[in-house]
Amino acid sequence: MNSWKPAAMTSVYIVLYSLLVLGSVALCLHGYRFCYNIFADVRVEDAPGKEISVEVHSTDAFGNIAARLQDRGVIHDRYSFLVRAKLMNTERNKIYAGKYTLNDSMTYEQILNRLTVSEGFDQ
Repeated sequence: MNSWKPAAMTSVYIVLYSLLVLGSVALCLHGYRFCYNIFADVRVEDAPGKEISVEVHSTDAFGNIAARLQDRGVIHDRYSFLVRAKLMNTERNKIYAGKYTLNDSMTYEQILNRLTVSEGFDQ
């Protein structure tokens, strides 16, 4: 009568271990992609790309600006963009209000340089 329990438990363990392995692989791939977006020169499109106009207000939080850039297709991931900004020279990471013309072939560093230099915005 109890002979089915070991076989059933073995099947349950196989399913649980398989799910654990698949979950670990998915987590590793997501972590790799996130780190790649932070440290590599990531672009949404290859050059020449397309020009995208973005307006930044003085009351905008940096996270909201990053979300807007992601929605407009300028960056891949707002969270990796925020981490990249933190890793760059934080003393000059003041975003100036204005209207910017960005390109979806720009790297995160080029975008940050354009947004953090007061001469980077369009008149």
